[in-house]
Amino acid sequence: MVKLLSPLYCKFAYLRICLFAYLLICLFVLSGCRHDDIVAYDPDAVTYSGLYVLCEGNMGSNKASVDFLSFERDTLLNDVYPAVNPRVVLQLGDVGNDIATYMGRVYIVVNCSGKVEVTDRNLRRIGQVNIPNCRNICFSSRYAYVSSYAGPVGANNTQRGYVARIDIPSLRVVDTCFVGYQPNGVAILGDYLYVANSGGYMAPRYDSTISVIDLSSFCEVGRIAVAPNLDRLYADPSHGALFVTSLGNYSSIPPALYRIDVASGRVERMPAAATGACLVGDSLYYYRYAYGLVPTGFGVLNTATLRDNPLPLEQAASISVPYGIFVHPVSREIYVASSPSYVNPGYLYCYRPDFSLRRVFRTGDIPGHFALKQADEADSIP
Repeated sequence: MVKLLSPLYCKFAYLRICLFAYLLICLFVLSGCRHDDIVAYDPDAVTYSGLYVLCEGNMGSNKASVDFLSFERDTLLNDVYPAVNPRVVLQLGDVGNDIATYMGRVYIVVNCSGKVEVTDRNLRRIGQVNIPNCRNICFSSRYAYVSSYAGPVGANNTQRGYVARIDIPSLRVVDTCFVGYQPNGVAILGDYLYVANSGGYMAPRYDSTISVIDLSSFCEVGRIAVAPNLDRLYADPSHGALFVTSLGNYSSIPPALYRIDVASGRVERMPAAATGACLVGDSLYYYRYAYGLVPTGFGVLNTATLRDNPLPLEQAASISVPYGIFVHPVSREIYVASSPSYVNPGYLYCYRPDFSLRRVFRTGDIPGHFALKQADEADSIP
């Protein structure tokens, strides 16, 4: 004999089935989310497996390349991008000008090719963002900010440059803000984006200002007068300051390093000249290459006391043309890129924290830009 179920029991059974179906749908949706969605992480908990070394390549030769230094294997792999992306016809492009990592991706600014190449951590291509004559990159929240000369490379010298705001999930330029002439370095401090204007195409009438952009309105709200031909910009949030390099005019005005207190607007010239630097904690490691007015050299500026000290790198005298410097934030090992010839491969000098030379690697043409690879993802770089 069949036992009939009560209407109340059937109602509860129906609800249980609906709840179970809802949970299955949620599980399906969550499991189907893109693996490259942007997620927050704790930077203090990050460890690193290697160092990307961006080599600019000779202008017009389409030879920009990325070398990869594996910390575990202590080997430098040259020109990794073509091996990972064999179907990309023109490969990385012409003149690599900046490289940075952010939220699980690598961003490579390729100047003459007018693009920002976007890859995963193993340099597998995700896409690109087209920005003419692009120069440098920084990040905040869901956006990347890229400086652009706006006009063609080496021409249109009266064209004001701009900063492009890129929406990271969609890889689209969603806004632009015009600044000074031929903007280079970009840095974020607090609620503002700072841009170093060079006027590099306007010699001898170089630009000498830093543009200040309000991030909320994405409008230029002011300028800070500093020195001619500004280049790299470094934010020092611990002391509410910016450091910027001035390349001078390559003849009568030597390169210099300046500090800007953003609260007071005070601009102060530092005791040593620098053409590039890397800020780690309270130490600004810098280098300069000779322009005739200043000799090649290395130093460390204490950003708390503003005291300058020489950087006693072993065999530093053999580095004839330093072109980039990077300091590991944990191990404090020092890496110096050298480009003694602009038509031949360069070198990467690896120093221990005690400044003794550990290794020298041969790199691609004109190495000069660095970014760390996180160790929390499988390393499949061949």
